[in-house]
Amino acid sequence: MALLGRLQTRTEGLSMDYAKAEREIVRFIRKVVEDSRSSGAVIGLSGGIDSSVVGALLVRALGKEKVIGILMPASHTPKQDTEDARALAKSWGIKTYEVGIDPVFSAFEKSLPKEGADRVAYANVKARIRMVINYYIANSNGMLVAGTGDRSEDMIGFFCYDEKTRVVTSDGPKDLNELKTGDCVFSIDPKTQYIVESNIEEVFRFPYEGEMIHFAGRGADVMVTPNHRMLIHTSSSTPNSRLTFKRADECLDKRDVLTPVPLRWAGSITPPSSIQLSFEQRRIRRTVKLSLDDAFYILGLFIGDGNATVGKVVVPVKSRLSRVEYTRTCRDKGGNFTPIEPGMTEVRMKEYNTFETTFSLPNYTKDAARQRLIEILGKYQIGYHLTKDTVRISSEGIYDFFSQCGIGARNKHIPNWILAYPSEYLVHLLRGLKDSDGRHSESMSVYYTSSARLRDDFTQLCFKLGRRASVTYNDPKRPQINGKVIRTGSSFTISYAHKQRSQHAMKSRLAKKVSYKGVVWCPSVPPFENVLVERNGKYVFSGNTKYGDGGVDFLPIAHLYKTQVRLLGAHLGLPEPVVNKPASPQLWPGHKAVDEIPIEYERLDLVLAGLFDEKRTPAEVAKTTGVGIKVVRDVIRRHRASAHKRAYPPMLGSW
Repeated sequence: MALLGRLQTRTEGLSMDYAKAEREIVRFIRKVVEDSRSSGAVIGLSGGIDSSVVGALLVRALGKEKVIGILMPASHTPKQDTEDARALAKSWGIKTYEVGIDPVFSAFEKSLPKEGADRVAYANVKARIRMVINYYIANSNGMLVAGTGDRSEDMIGFFCYDEKTRVVTSDGPKDLNELKTGDCVFSIDPKTQYIVESNIEEVFRFPYEGEMIHFAGRGADVMVTPNHRMLIHTSSSTPNSRLTFKRADECLDKRDVLTPVPLRWAGSITPPSSIQLSFEQRRIRRTVKLSLDDAFYILGLFIGDGNATVGKVVVPVKSRLSRVEYTRTCRDKGGNFTPIEPGMTEVRMKEYNTFETTFSLPNYTKDAARQRLIEILGKYQIGYHLTKDTVRISSEGIYDFFSQCGIGARNKHIPNWILAYPSEYLVHLLRGLKDSDGRHSESMSVYYTSSARLRDDFTQLCFKLGRRASVTYNDPKRPQINGKVIRTGSSFTISYAHKQRSQHAMKSRLAKKVSYKGVVWCPSVPPFENVLVERNGKYVFSGNTKYGDGGVDFLPIAHLYKTQVRLLGAHLGLPEPVVNKPASPQLWPGHKAVDEIPIEYERLDLVLAGLFDEKRTPAEVAKTTGVGIKVVRDVIRRHRASAHKRAYPPMLGSW
């Protein structure tokens, strides 16, 4: 029985609406190309089922004028495959180039070291050559490279950051052992260049011994594997230029690498028009509505220079007396308290809590923060008391409002509900923080804190406002004043850009290739596959290891198993010999896909679907598919070992 016939009778667990799949993929291709402002797509045509299906879908999505097919045969490429690719391209009416790769490979072969060469690694040089050719023609025509990888190839097959790199989450930076699935992190939408909240889908960790690239400088510190995808601007001189992914080793060819700073933060809530504040002063209870500008500014002042305290006052109270009796007995005609005469009645002592909020804002001539605070308090008729160095407010309601930001310097922080507000409101919080604890210049500002939590909140605030930031740790000090040792705790200095989107270009000449032995790791962060990371107090938005070896721009069929790709090819009307052709990467003469996988794809796909789609146990999958339990376990092992391949570029389901 022909392969297609067998597939049509064994698709339980893999069945789908192929007409619907075609429509969805066509719509996906159009969106990716339109969003990138590209003029079309380039595809390497091998004559196999995957490239044939993708080629047919590209033509349906974009039209034949916007698709270029590239045939790149080698000496061992079956003649039938090349003929099939030519015939399909001719039937579609697309422009093609045919580039034999043997001469290029021969040049590589003469230069590559032969000692210890792995056969697969050596053969894969040809795949890299094809990638270079794809990108040369795509870039020359302003097009994207369409990938042909499918889900079956992906799920059975490390790279990224070193152990010192941490991912910035809503709860502060986390290292590879702390980061977990579901953690809220921050990405940049490459299209809008806004900062957005995303969730970690998975964290991949691998032992690694080899070369790393260390980008270091005044504003950057990141160490990654050579194939790591750096998120950079297409122009190092234009901060508003388009964002793109570029391999770390390819960034070494650029003089300057401009890493992105977000344009703005749209917020994760719809903000109210004001914040309601209820408090009592002089036995009068009032409720006022603070504008968001005023509320966030004075919260910023408090976080930097405020303190909230609860005290106790003990007063004598005459028991068993009404309020009128107590007043008549204990006060004279002028209303002043009079001594309590012995024997009048029982006297007891009562404790009252006092709530006080204090702003340490000295009365300097040019202290604008003190004056603005006084104006805001007067605006809402909030009573206060002035001393030479402070502004004090007595009220439990006021205390509750400010104490949510922490009591004591080492406990100060920015509440999460505030950081959820859009950037146009958060800027007033930054102004309050700036006016309280720091110094400033035309280009950079500096903020000081002894709170580790505030350090993390403040850097998050900076990036949400489109300002790059870096952190320096200050060791405890023991200065002497008049012979007396004054002990201070550790603290942090946060340097941040005074202007929005102030850029910093990493100098590639400062980058170094270093030997590394340890754990490397890679987070998957859909849908944009980039994340804000921190290393040694320096922050940068960066990507992950692009699919496989980083050879494509988008993957139209990465969500389909090989079996589904064949059946979709039949639905699209591809020639039966192409649909039935066995998978053959042809890394060397006679090489077949079955050499790399434990069973043929038609059974492998049923195993994969049973394990990962239907969530069955290995024993259940072995029983329902008729595949031996050892083979099922081998599939699981291969799936785990190829985890790094599942950090995709844009594909169906991520837009």
